[in-house]
Amino acid sequence: MAELTAPLLHKGLVAPSDLVGCTAEEIEALMAAQGVTTLPAVYREFLEYGGHTPYWLAREEWDYTWLLEEAKGVAREIVVDDDGQDWAPFADAFIFQTHHGYMFNYFRASDLTQPDPHFWIYCQGAQIESSGQPFSQYLQDLAGYLPEAIRTHQYLYHQGSAPNPPTHHWDITQRP
Repeated sequence: MAELTAPLLHKGLVAPSDLVGCTAEEIEALMAAQGVTTLPAVYREFLEYGGHTPYWLAREEWDYTWLLEEAKGVAREIVVDDDGQDWAPFADAFIFQTHHGYMFNYFRASDLTQPDPHFWIYCQGAQIESSGQPFSQYLQDLAGYLPEAIRTHQYLYHQGSAPNPPTHHWDITQRP
């Protein structure tokens, strides 16, 4: 994770104070809350390094408190209440990110023992999709896109007329 964040820190895109990691006890509590006994090594490393409040990387529903208290319940609502599907295939999964109450990213139970698995995407009303990339690549893609995301945010919310307007708007649901 240090290799991922070093360029962002160097460019001033991320402040050292933004990188708040989870303790071993918090990770254990998170696993218990989601009903799993292990996590992929790279995801655990992400949590330990800066995953407590990962808003430095993406403005999503994936901070520690959300994952501990809400994520699995929201995912269940999407699958069962909104789509009328069976929850059983997801009961032993680890939900690591939700998006506006209509989609979530997760590791299947069989992925949890892998060091750096790809993950799965459940989007309301659509087929389940594989991310097609390992979790570490997903983080690298997010980090690589961070300068554009910041520029877009500044353009839209602060400056209104930046000399170099962004090429497109950042949407986490569209993988880079």
